[in-house]
This record gives sequence, structure tokens and C-alpha cells, in this order.
Amino acid sequence: MVVLYQSQTLPINPSGSTPTLTLPQIWEVMQLKCRKPELFVEPMSSSEVLMETPSYMKRIVVFKEGMGPPGGKVTEELQIRKPWKVDFHNTDSGAFINNTVSQGKDETDLYLTFYFEWPYPNMTEGSKEVQEMSEQLWEMVKKTVQHTIDYARDLAKEGKLETKA
Repeated sequence: MVVLYQSQTLPINPSGSTPTLTLPQIWEVMQLKCRKPELFVEPMSSSEVLMETPSYMKRIVVFKEGMGPPGGKVTEELQIRKPWKVDFHNTDSGAFINNTVSQGKDETDLYLTFYFEWPYPNMTEGSKEVQEMSEQLWEMVKKTVQHTIDYARDLAKEGKLETKA
């Protein structure tokens, strides 16, 4: 069994980006990502929230054909820690994902980190298959973090966030 680990951190408000996003705005987008992950993660096609409280969510996520796990869907339990992080536990495969917002030197110096643990019980450590999968997952991680930030900024520009700057 092989577990692949990936992590990516990007600045939410790099120099020259407009509008400047606030922590409440990013948290609003994180809540949207919990309820509608298909807007943020390319391989996902739809989702259904089965149960939700302020600190917990259970959902089913359906993947586009050929892009997800065997069976094409997973059940996830989310631990929500407003306004800083969400932990996603895939109850089918054991995969774990963490999305964390961090603050640097001031309230607009914000960072978004996505951390992933993907178990692959049928892969062999050190194999070419593991290397190829690791590279494929790394590309997806980089795109997903940047897309989440870009999508948040687009929603803010379009006035579609309830939380204003």
C-alpha cells in the first residue's frame, strides 16, 4: 500500500491583485466549496449534502466519468473549523484532505493551503505507476488551489459574495 502526500500554499492577495479578499469573504467561499465542490474541483461533477451542522457536514460527491475512484462517487465527512480550516475525510477510501486559511503579517496577508493524503492499496512503493500518479495529483493540487482563489476573486468582483470587503 502506498499513501501519496501533496500540499500547496498560495497567497490569496498577491501584490497587484484586486479586489483584496478578506478572511470573511474567503470563509464564505470555503463554505460554498463544502456545499458545491464541483465548482472548485475539476474531476467532480455533482454533490449532495446529506447532513449539516455549523461544524460538521456529510456529503456524497460524484465524479466525472473516468476521473474519480471506482464506482464514481464517494462519501465524505467534513469537520469545519470556522474561519480557518476544513478537514475532509473520505469514508470510502480513507483519503484525507485539509483546506486551511492562514494569516501572515496583517489581515489582508492571507494564504490558502490544501493538504492531501491519498491511499493507493494496489500500488507498489517506488514504482513508475506511483511516480506518474504523484505527478498527476501534484498538477491537480496546484490547479485546485489557484482556481479556488481565482473563483473567490471573481465572485467578489461580480458582487456575488454576501460578505463585503
